[in-house]
Amino acid sequence: MKPIIVYTDQIDDICERVLELYHEKQRTQPGKRLLISLAGFPGSGKTTLASNILKEVTKSVKCQVLPQDGFHLYRKQLGELTNAQEAIIRRGAPFTFNVDAFVALLSRLNDPSVDVIKAPSFDHELKDPIEDDIIIDAETRIVIVEGNYVSLKDKVWNEISNFVDETWFCETPLDIVRDRLIHRHLLSKVSENVKEAEERADGSDLMNALYILENSKEVDLRIITR
Repeated sequence: MKPIIVYTDQIDDICERVLELYHEKQRTQPGKRLLISLAGFPGSGKTTLASNILKEVTKSVKCQVLPQDGFHLYRKQLGELTNAQEAIIRRGAPFTFNVDAFVALLSRLNDPSVDVIKAPSFDHELKDPIEDDIIIDAETRIVIVEGNYVSLKDKVWNEISNFVDETWFCETPLDIVRDRLIHRHLLSKVSENVKEAEERADGSDLMNALYILENSKEVDLRIITR
């Protein structure tokens, strides 16, 4: 079945779809949360999109965004890997995340015995996760699971689709992604100058984007930037 295609400026339609899916799930599985995965390239705008969905949907039903970024391995953990040098250089690649912990948490989101779930966030200044910084309480009925790799075919990552009701992908031209990433690296001071920001965008960021492009599953909804 081919995915449905919408565009980033159709935010009202996207939010309406979320609420329709939620109410349908309440008819068929009363009390269960609605979970949607939102994948995309680094710099594709998925975090902004998830935030915009959150603002609108929460007017009707309490919603929360669960970012993949909180499951980065700590810098200390990267240094302890057998391929530590590569892991530090490639931080942000799939193998630099604690995907087992991520999937384990997702598996608990519709466990009736668990009322409150605490998840890590990621501090871009500290460049490490902050444990238990995101609270998903009993009143939270919709969760947007957002991250670069949440639709990957790779082992363990591919289990994410077992726990979500619908899979989405935020699709953005790579030239737009590159410009956004350069700006982001400068703004966050990850890079000290434009040259360094460009090298980072054209290096590990582009490698990750191409990997996502080549190794992601087909999704239910493609959201295209325009």
